[in-house]
Amino acid sequence: MSVAESPFAVWLTRLFDRIEEKWDSEPFLKLMAIVLVGSYLLAILFIELKSNGIISWSVIPVDHFKAIELAFTFLLFFEVINLVFSLVKSVSVSMETQLQILSLILLRNAFKLFGEFPDTITWHAIQHKVILMSADAFGALIIFFIIIFIRKIDKHRYISKSIDEQQSFINIKKIIAFILLVTFIVLIVTDIYYFFNANADFNFFHKFFTILIFNDILLVFIALRYCSRYRILFRNSGFALATITMRLSLEIKAPYNDLLGVSSAIFVLLLVMAYNRIPNAYQEMPKD
Repeated sequence: MSVAESPFAVWLTRLFDRIEEKWDSEPFLKLMAIVLVGSYLLAILFIELKSNGIISWSVIPVDHFKAIELAFTFLLFFEVINLVFSLVKSVSVSMETQLQILSLILLRNAFKLFGEFPDTITWHAIQHKVILMSADAFGALIIFFIIIFIRKIDKHRYISKSIDEQQSFINIKKIIAFILLVTFIVLIVTDIYYFFNANADFNFFHKFFTILIFNDILLVFIALRYCSRYRILFRNSGFALATITMRLSLEIKAPYNDLLGVSSAIFVLLLVMAYNRIPNAYQEMPKD
């Protein structure tokens, strides 16, 4: 009996399926929208109260654009959880979600730069930040277009000839995804804690992409158990490399982070295009 068929593994996969079902349900999507809108409006309210001297809580910023940053951060947290569920569907879908998260991070960076504008705006004072804002915004836009192209050309195929082996591989990915889900939730709670304690040393998204690098490499090795063909190995390894470059893009400032992020997206696009040119590689997965 394989690891994926053990009683504990079966229990984990069923638990993961129930969590995913709840996550994709319409009531939860409505709740997510309420949380995003509520956090955004509450942030504006508390910032306004502090600006007028009504409250003096140290954890509340005085910059109104911090409300946008907070709302975008919560949105990114939801995207992170979506990525965990996408891991089970296919490696390429997971990579698309990673690119989505990167593009949203770039947009959030642009809003953060706008929030740093001085009260008295002159071109001499803001020209450098405007250039960096534009770089982040256009970088995000280019990645957005690349994601659209990837979705149009991507073909989801089985990596094994046996349906039983394919299901076994999916179950293993569910177990890994469940572990990632727990890990990311702990990191999200920790990030929120440090945010309200005015500690900038903890950076969730740096840790998030670092964990994804190790996860992608792990999936490369696990996939070899079910298919050792060179094209599968190269594609999955290439995706892992793209995750590394996305992680590196978070360490540098605009415009170089945008160049590296866009280069990662272009690399993924070319990799998907090349992989899909292989004739009759594997059977295509049934569409939803």
